[in-house]
Amino acid sequence: MDIRLVALDLDDSLLRQDLSISEANIQACREVMRRGVRVVLASGRTERSMLKYARMLGASGPGEYLISYNGAKILDLETGVHLYERRMPPELCRLTAGLLVERGFPFQFYLDEGRIVTTLRNRWTEEDSRLTGLPIEVMADPGPYLDRGQLKFVVAGEPAALRTLLRELSSLLDGRAEVMISKPYFLEVLSAGTDKGTALEILANRLGIPMESVLAVGDAQNDLGMVRKAGYGCAPANAIPVVKKAARYVSPRSHEEDAVAEILGRFVLGT
Repeated sequence: MDIRLVALDLDDSLLRQDLSISEANIQACREVMRRGVRVVLASGRTERSMLKYARMLGASGPGEYLISYNGAKILDLETGVHLYERRMPPELCRLTAGLLVERGFPFQFYLDEGRIVTTLRNRWTEEDSRLTGLPIEVMADPGPYLDRGQLKFVVAGEPAALRTLLRELSSLLDGRAEVMISKPYFLEVLSAGTDKGTALEILANRLGIPMESVLAVGDAQNDLGMVRKAGYGCAPANAIPVVKKAARYVSPRSHEEDAVAEILGRFVLGT
């Protein structure tokens, strides 16, 4: 089989619960790259919080890329130029914020310079800060942030409440935005047509690689697009049911048990 590009989700796929990458996963990724296969990290995280992991794999130099913000950005790591960027326009930001304020939900954005800005500091934003390593700042006035447009909204809260909000926001923003739950306690809103699968397809086309030669690994709702679009969409054992159903292959191992190494060994390294 001719795998030429590997796209890896970070949280709960490549990363273990303690946010580390196992030595087995690191070595598998490095061996894949030594064989001329590109490895691209594809995450809902900001580029700043992804870079350290790209460096661990040796995938942060010339000819390397990052897919960040759940597919809203593609960064060329050699030039620092964004090959692709898709923002929610100001009017859509204001519409989204209006419903969230009305329903009493705090919301947050990520700034390129490496901060989380939120309307209310809470235990979920604290967890986000722990996961990403980004400091938190409370917005005195969300207006200027809404007026400039945003890559994505993140709404943090209790899982049951977010599931209800998901239905309401999906109805309000139907056709104008992508609304998804990335973790049980994080709901995200992005511009319509934005997801990791679309960004991965754009990058593969730019590199002249057919999607049939792309392998993608992901576990959550925000990974569904790339798992479906890749020729070899794969999932760790801990993936949610809808991702497992869409995957061509589900590893018997979880993210705590080197699922990425097992998948790369099976489909790329022949081990």
